[in-house]
Amino acid sequence: MNEQKKKIIGLSCGRINGNSETLLKEALMAAEELGVESEIIRAMELRIKPCTGCETCSMSLAKGGPAKCAIKDDDVPWIHEKTVVEDAALIVSVPVYHLTANNYLIIINHRMLPAMFNHPDVLEKTRVGGLISVGGGESEWTSLGLLTANIFMQHTRLLVDQFQVNSATRPGRVLVQDDSLARARTLGQNVAKAMMMPIEEVTYVGDERGTACPVCHCDVLQVPEKFPNVVCPVCDVHGVLTGTGENITVDWNEEEAKHPRFSPKGVADHLEEIKEKHIRYFREEHERVQELKGKYKGWGNVARP
Repeated sequence: MNEQKKKIIGLSCGRINGNSETLLKEALMAAEELGVESEIIRAMELRIKPCTGCETCSMSLAKGGPAKCAIKDDDVPWIHEKTVVEDAALIVSVPVYHLTANNYLIIINHRMLPAMFNHPDVLEKTRVGGLISVGGGESEWTSLGLLTANIFMQHTRLLVDQFQVNSATRPGRVLVQDDSLARARTLGQNVAKAMMMPIEEVTYVGDERGTACPVCHCDVLQVPEKFPNVVCPVCDVHGVLTGTGENITVDWNEEEAKHPRFSPKGVADHLEEIKEKHIRYFREEHERVQELKGKYKGWGNVARP
């Protein structure tokens, strides 16, 4: 990061002055004590429309042009300019309504492809970030909060710190959760300190379990083949579960950890795959698909309110 641009952008995806925003502000206040500036983006104040799956962006890329989104009348491109493109650190604070990060962050994530592919340098992860996830229930009801938030963060930032807050049952309850406020301050200062370091020296300083992915540092694992083979569902890094009893760890594939799903190589490989599929579809399958669609176009009793 350019040392003359010591700014942290805070993306608040929860209620205005709610628990997520309160913890974000606590983190940014602590960061500013170390000499950085901050800005807050309130997703709930902005116009945010969901991706329609039209594939305009990827088809434009497949034809050799820039990625373009078909949606032109909302604020998501501006959010991406601030959170994906701008040379700043990023802290995202997001509520968990039902196991995962809420829809504001999910929509922003789903529509980031144009910003990301039109500015491929962001994939180099020369900037840092932190995550705050806030839920009203206990851990069994917030288990995918940080995991889903990482899907957005891992595209463009080197993760420095993250934490999950539970039992924040009503807006403002974190104000009486002193440990959560203190943890937010620690995260803010950890991100600020990382901004002042050469990116090669930045390391993850958050809490971690022995089974955590070495990239996103989440401990949700898939078993895609035969046990004890496991894989991180966010980063696509494979490993082997080892140990017994309380001392379970994962031996991770170090080469995959260097080039995870959202690395420049991982994204470039995926983009080439998308291009090849689009080209093959229009060359070999398009006319046949149009014929087969006729069976389904007018069928069905579509219910409306």
